Amino acid sequence: MPEIIKVYKQTLPATRFVGRCYGEEDKVGNTFSKKWGEWFENNLFAPIEIKCGDKEHFEDSTSYYGLCRCSQDQPFQYWIGVFLPAGAQVPEGYDSIDFDATDIAVYWVKGKEPDIYFVDPTDRMAKDGYKWAPDKDGYMWCFERYACPRFTEPDKDGNVILDLCFFI
Repeated sequence: MPEIIKVYKQTLPATRFVGRCYGEEDKVGNTFSKKWGEWFENNLFAPIEIKCGDKEHFEDSTSYYGLCRCSQDQPFQYWIGVFLPAGAQVPEGYDSIDFDATDIAVYWVKGKEPDIYFVDPTDRMAKDGYKWAPDKDGYMWCFERYACPRFTEPDKDGNVILDLCFFI
């Protein structure tokens, strides 16, 4: 059974998210795993990732991300991509979203796939002293961070750690 094993606040500098946006209609079996498969099969991260050895612009910034935009008035958006330094060039075929410097609440969820994707720390956030907050346009943002090696190298029991992060 998945469990939250670590909680902390992280400050992100002004940053640009570069990737591609998907909606509810892109889900297969209620997940975006088919889209993630397409990204890896077609090497879609190559034009936008910071290569190993390059300086991170914030802790774990060289990870891959599933960025969610939630709103009661607008359709849900799920972006696959990476966070790059503010002002980074956007290659053809990709879109971007710019974010001001912000704080995020980070929850490390340890367990097996797919169970880790169904943990919802939002009920716990107030107890931890965090409030998921809308941006200036009223959107709520959160993301899955697939950090290496936490997510990519399972432990002896087959567990990985997924970072669930919420703009606060």
